[in-house]
Amino acid sequence: MLDYHHTMLNLFESFERHQDELQSRNSLLALDAVPSPTFYIEAFFDGNLEWTEYAYDERELQNLKNDAIDSGCTFTVRLEDDED
Repeated sequence: MLDYHHTMLNLFESFERHQDELQSRNSLLALDAVPSPTFYIEAFFDGNLEWTEYAYDERELQNLKNDAIDSGCTFTVRLEDDED
């Protein structure tokens, strides 16, 4: 039972060392440092607003544009500001 305790303690200490190393290099924060764009799309049919949707990457935006075009809608796209 004591061997198990020492093994777990060693694993935990190793984990802490690696976490400290990653944080010191800002590796954990690097993924959050690059903001992803947020697009707001409005689709209109005969001048009336039919639907609105958010897209969080270029591929999703293109799919929404294609949906609007396929359904005979015109659309507007606005890049949302993350500082709101």
